[in-house]
Amino acid sequence: MKSSWFHLPSPGRPGLGLAAMLLLGAAGCGSKGTESGDAYVTPEPNANVPTVSTTAPAPSSGSSNATAPAAAPAAAGSPTAPAAAPVSAATGGWGTLKGKVTLKGNAPKPKELFPKGAAPKDPEVCGKDSPVVSERLIVEDGTKGVKNVLVYIPKVTGPINEEAKSGAASAQLVFDQEKCVFVPHVLPLMVGAKVELKNSDPVSHNINSRLRQNGFNEIVPATKSTSKEITAAERSPGELTCDIHNWMKAYWLVIDSPYFAVTDEHGDYEIKNIPAGSQKVVVWQEAVAKGFVTAPSGDAVDVKANDTQTKDFTIDAAKLLPE
Repeated sequence: MKSSWFHLPSPGRPGLGLAAMLLLGAAGCGSKGTESGDAYVTPEPNANVPTVSTTAPAPSSGSSNATAPAAAPAAAGSPTAPAAAPVSAATGGWGTLKGKVTLKGNAPKPKELFPKGAAPKDPEVCGKDSPVVSERLIVEDGTKGVKNVLVYIPKVTGPINEEAKSGAASAQLVFDQEKCVFVPHVLPLMVGAKVELKNSDPVSHNINSRLRQNGFNEIVPATKSTSKEITAAERSPGELTCDIHNWMKAYWLVIDSPYFAVTDEHGDYEIKNIPAGSQKVVVWQEAVAKGFVTAPSGDAVDVKANDTQTKDFTIDAAKLLPE
């Protein structure tokens, strides 16, 4: 920005009035219109979204028909958002992403780590009632849906939905050790969340977290529990083990947004309240070489406002690492 110097006109010499000079000085400062520091997602051309000012306050939570003031009168025939599905002034709205992760090719048989009652440590508890079987790859017969696959958006485009954020932050997360097995096997969580580290077994366990930003090694005595607050995001999922029972293994994903899911026993997942627009979705499964089913940065998926987008993913059996 260049500085502008003004000199008062000498008496008898024609010059600008004081008000005019002040206006010129303001223009010379290169002032700009109001800009928002938040990311902004442009609504789709045909989306049912009203024209609103990006600087207007968003509707208060819980109000189903509050609207932001319009930046300019809408043209005749312009669409308006229905009262039952308000659109935030800060985004193009919220959408849902769901789908299925399946295996392409023949599924390997789950590996039996120890026969029933034959665990090398605490066999009276570990595998007492059934063999200890690897959870590395669990595939449903018939549908070939893959369980325990992480689907997440590491760098969301647009503001985070407050309802989704508060829900993830207040979730009651429990990481248990039951019959010498970590439950759940895969746990996604948001930065700031608290996890109960629980031991349901009558023998001691330890939880050795290999996560880069959230490493710890916590001994959990028999039938006791403690808690851990998660303080930093991770670049990728990380491994946790029990050194006392070295076959026990699990994975955590820690990111700074609530946009994540784990596939169920059918391979299905669902993520809600995603800002509308193009998002990079990452799919990760532990048996795949390097873990990533998609590119590590994610695959682009277009999320529609007030709608559900279906996106399925496939794991190629040829890319599975041998166990």
